[in-house]
Amino acid sequence: MDLALLYDVLDVPEENGPGHLLFAARKQHYTLPYLVLSVLAREGSPMSEAARGELARAQRRADHYRAVLARVAAEVPVRVLKGPLLAACYPEGVLRPQGDLDLVTADEPELWQVVRLLLAERPEHVGVSVLGAPERHVVVTLSRPAEDPLLDPELRYEVATAALVGDHGTVPIRAAMPTNAPTANLLALAEERFQRPFHPRDALDIHRLGSGSVPSLPGLVAAATEYHLAPELRELLEYADGLVPLGVLAPLAEALVAAEAAERGRRAAVPAAGPLPRDTAAALADGRPLYGLPLRRVEGRGDWTRARIHRFGGEALLLTPVGDYLMVTGETVSRERHAAALDELGRIAEVPA
Repeated sequence: MDLALLYDVLDVPEENGPGHLLFAARKQHYTLPYLVLSVLAREGSPMSEAARGELARAQRRADHYRAVLARVAAEVPVRVLKGPLLAACYPEGVLRPQGDLDLVTADEPELWQVVRLLLAERPEHVGVSVLGAPERHVVVTLSRPAEDPLLDPELRYEVATAALVGDHGTVPIRAAMPTNAPTANLLALAEERFQRPFHPRDALDIHRLGSGSVPSLPGLVAAATEYHLAPELRELLEYADGLVPLGVLAPLAEALVAAEAAERGRRAAVPAAGPLPRDTAAALADGRPLYGLPLRRVEGRGDWTRARIHRFGGEALLLTPVGDYLMVTGETVSRERHAAALDELGRIAEVPA
């Protein structure tokens, strides 16, 4: 990992210099400048006090995530996705960009154990989402301002009972990941395609994974097939191949051709999901993703190990060990719905079991 590779990946002529390289990195992804700055420092490039300060904050951010992970993992057997595992694939002194800390627990009681531990980070926001039926999965996102809130992205921690949530249609929830770290990293990177297009940071991650040891091609193809990710993984590899050397992963895209065709055929045969029910409680029963509009933080529920659902009319409240939420399907909620939820919350004399 050197500056020459970064100039190629970000399509910046070397003669334009590191300032243009850093500007291009900022346009591609909000964490990519950290990597560029760390490579500049590693290669001894002159850096201003402002640049050194940004890199130092980014390093402290990475150290903070590592410390939080160590503290949580000492109490609960969490599984970590992407960030710290991929960072270990990068050369010493190169800071792999990490936006957040993604953790997966075996079940919901362990999820709330982790969330309680993360409350020590004094998050300003604690968001909760639920999805899946008949087995319900929970995702909790906690965030707080970074060291320099004006210049740096917020610190964010995401805890989930499912490692991969699919596309909420033809690709199902897959709760557990393979135990092999390179395989898990490849699948987690491919899964990102359901949320966004691939970008240069993904290509650099693939480059680093391909520089190390990975399972056999048949093993990787079998994993992509089992996790329904052959099309996304092949797209990721083809995208990365246009930017970076793929190393031992170079033959994988071709090896995935048959698995991709089979997966696309399987998806085409899945009946299309019906329209989203207007009734929130019905959407919950259908397993559609629902998001929690925060109503209040709570304390004194130390004995709670699971969230509880309270239905009223066509609405649903999610009462959790750390807060209460109105379950919604979109970003916009009328004042009337919000007021009705608060009224219902105040009306509940006893929380249902």
